[in-house]
Formats: sequence, C-alpha cells, structure tokens
Amino acid sequence: MKLISLLTLASSMTMASVAAASLPSPVDFQSHYLSTAEDKLAIEHLLNSYTTSVSNGDGKTFATLLLDEKVPFMAVRGVPDIVNKGDALDTRRYADFREGVFGSGRKLEQAFFNVKINQDGALAQVSLDFITKEAGTQKGGFGWKLLHLLKVNGHWKIASEFYTVRALPVE
Repeated sequence: MKLISLLTLASSMTMASVAAASLPSPVDFQSHYLSTAEDKLAIEHLLNSYTTSVSNGDGKTFATLLLDEKVPFMAVRGVPDIVNKGDALDTRRYADFREGVFGSGRKLEQAFFNVKINQDGALAQVSLDFITKEAGTQKGGFGWKLLHLLKVNGHWKIASEFYTVRALPVE
C-alpha cells in the first residue's frame, strides 16, 4: 500500500511539474500581446485630443472620444472607501464631468504625466497622472486616471474612466 501511495505521489508531482513548466512566465505572456506602434500613436493622439478639448472647452470634440455618453466615468475623490447606501452604485457619471468641465464657463488647462499604455489587440488600458487648473491660476486639482479603451471600427474610444482628484496644494 505504501508503495502505491508513493508511486501515486511521485506521478502527481511529475505531472504538476510538467504542467507548471509548460506555462510561460508573465513576461512571456506580455510578449504575445497584440500591440503596434501605429496603435500606440493613435492612443497618444486620443490622449492629446482629450487634454486639448478640455483646455479649449470643446465638449463636442471630447464626446467623440467616448464609446458613448453612458460609459462608466467617475471621480473617486481621494477617499479610502466608497460609501454606498445599498442601491446599485451608478458609475456612469459622465454628465457630472461634462457639466463641471464644459458647462461651468471656466477656462481650464489640463496636462497628463507618467502615461503608461498597455494594449492587447482591440483593448487598451492607460494609467496616468493629471493636473487640471483654472487658466492663469494655481487653483485646480490633480490626481490619477485609469482609462479603458476599445478599438471600434479602426478608432480608439474611451470605454471607461475612473479617476481620483484632490485640490492642488496652496503655495
């Protein structure tokens, strides 16, 4: 009985080792992602159009960057946890952003920093830091954004955006 148990154990360990050895490392997975220089440039162009439309107060151009105006789009205002009162959390808050940025009448300046783009085929994720200021002032906010993009009919579109935001420090 002990011999059968030992043989079964040895067989199991060998099969597990073969299975583990056949899995590529995470770096190997990433090397198989479908990503092109052309797509990276197109994503960078979308990001440039984003900041330009915010800085120019151009809500119509900005809306063309979205998959649609009901995409998940929400500020997480620098809190450690989101308090939800039991209803389904509605993350489709683009209308709030649109009103605050394009409907406020304020002239804004926006810039992105530390941009990281990951892509696999028609799916991309962009992580970045941003600063948005009222033009000519030091008043505004900064934070971190995560954008999920989908390539639809040859064009990259924002499928979701979540971001933190904090007031710029007073100098």
